Parts: sequence; structure tokens; C-alpha cells
Amino acid sequence: MAGVVFFGSPDFALPALQKIIPTPYRPSLVVTQPARPSGRGRKERPTPVHLLARENGLPVRVIDSFSDGEAVDEIRNTEPDFFVVVAFGLIFPSSILDIAAVARINLHASLLPAYRGASPVNMTLLNGDSFTGVTAMEMVRELDAGPIYSQEIQPIDPLENAGELTDKLALRGASLLLKTLLEIETRGLVPIEQPAEGISLAPKLRKKDGFIPWEKDVLAVHNHIRGMNPWPGSFTYYGGDYIKVHRARPVDFMPRPVEPGVITAVDKDNLQVACGRGALAVTELQAGGKRSLPAGEFLKGFPLHAGETLGGESR
Repeated sequence: MAGVVFFGSPDFALPALQKIIPTPYRPSLVVTQPARPSGRGRKERPTPVHLLARENGLPVRVIDSFSDGEAVDEIRNTEPDFFVVVAFGLIFPSSILDIAAVARINLHASLLPAYRGASPVNMTLLNGDSFTGVTAMEMVRELDAGPIYSQEIQPIDPLENAGELTDKLALRGASLLLKTLLEIETRGLVPIEQPAEGISLAPKLRKKDGFIPWEKDVLAVHNHIRGMNPWPGSFTYYGGDYIKVHRARPVDFMPRPVEPGVITAVDKDNLQVACGRGALAVTELQAGGKRSLPAGEFLKGFPLHAGETLGGESR
């Protein structure tokens, strides 16, 4: 049985961990980040990977830095053949990477070299791409720049958001990971250097990046809403009140005779909002501190009318 140390933290890593637990690549150690406040009560909760590992009787080490000497010693003492890294959240120094005897496999949610960085799924949707994929690569010190073992393509539905696409990529990536481990061991699979062309970056998003740019054309606004959901969330303001927009669809691609952000029509199913070019039907919204609702339900408690404007800033 190959020795494996699995590094991961969020939900995206769960299918990969679940996939290898019943195989010869069952981890001898799972390494994850510390508990963080989450939910409305902001109670500290272990990472999803921590919870799954514990449910399956796997030893877990929690670290927030590779300067933790005891943690590094524990990783080294497992004498791993493989590191498997899926959305762990820390940069690996060379001294740590060298611990794994055979390979250090990182699963990334894009077709590298496109979208290196923390937000590949978000940037894929923001740019309106029709397909993306997952990459299994050998880790190097430079972020997401290592040679590639294998890749798989994932088509993109024009209405799905970043959360939905992430779930699909997590499942596809889990299968790709197991296949890659098997091929390295049985066939001596060797990674190939990434192309020098086609490199693009996907930097970490900030909350303010979710502000909806109504002045852009309708497809760009639509892709922004898809790409920012569920995190950091796409939002706008009405008279200073914060409103999240969860779902929308393009309805008009012609130039509008009104200013961007102006509500042009309201009915029981949606409200239409003018963009820099075209108009968008907003179908699911959320007022600050409230739950997300279909547009019709939202409008009963938060009436909006044709001629009013979305955008601006908070109070």
C-alpha cells in the first residue's frame, strides 16, 4: 500500500478524499487548516475535510503554518510516497515538498495554464467560457505552475453559477486524481511541463468584487452574477439598502434607452434591469439579513418599481 498524506480543507476536497479512502491510497494522515467561525452564529467549526476524516477514522493534523515543527515532524514520520493536495490553502516550501518520495499531486479546478490562483472557477464564469476542466499536476514552489500529469474537460451550462460548477469539478477531479495515482504507480506516468502560452491568473476575490457593474453589457453582467455566487456574492444597492442577486438571465441584447441599473419592468416572476447594453431578468434576490427568495416573493416584502434604480453605494 502506498503511503499518502492528504492535504485539504473545504468542501471541494471532499469527493477526492472520499474517492481514495477505500483504495490502496487511503491516507495515513490528513492535514487540514484550523476551525473557522461559520454560519449565522459564527461558531467555530472544523473544516469539512477534518469532519470527513474523523468520520472515517483517519488521523488528522491541524496546522495554519508550515513553521509548526511538530506538525512537520508528524508529516515526515509517515514516510509518504505521495502528497495529495486539494484546496488546502497554504503555500508549500521546497523543504516540505521534498518529504514525499514519489509525487506531490495537486488537483486544480481549471485547465492549466489558464487561471492559476485562488479563484479559477469564478474567473472562468466571469469570462463567459463555454468549458473548463480539472488538472492533476506535480507541485512546485511557484503557484500552480507545476508540470501536468493529466486533465479532463468539463462543459459549462450557460446558467450555472460558480457553486454549481465547483461541485461538478470536484467530482470530476476526484476520479482524475485516483486515475493519476494509479497511472503513476503502474505505468510510471511522467508529468509534462505547462505551455508557456495561455497563462492567465485567478487572484483571490474580495467582498467588494461582488458589486454588480450594471454599466457593462448584459452578458458581462450575467456572467458576473454567475461567477460571484455563492462567494463573494453579487450585490447591488437600492436607496442605500444592500441587495444580493443570486439568479438572473439575459432577456434583451439591444441598446436600452435608459440608464444602466434602472428597473425597466416588474412582474410576478422577475424584474428587468437595464445594463449598458441589453437588459437582465433578475429572478432570485436577497435583502440584507434575510433569506434568498424568488423575485415574486421578494417583491412582496421589498417592493421595487419600474423606473427606480439599482446601484450606487450603501448608506
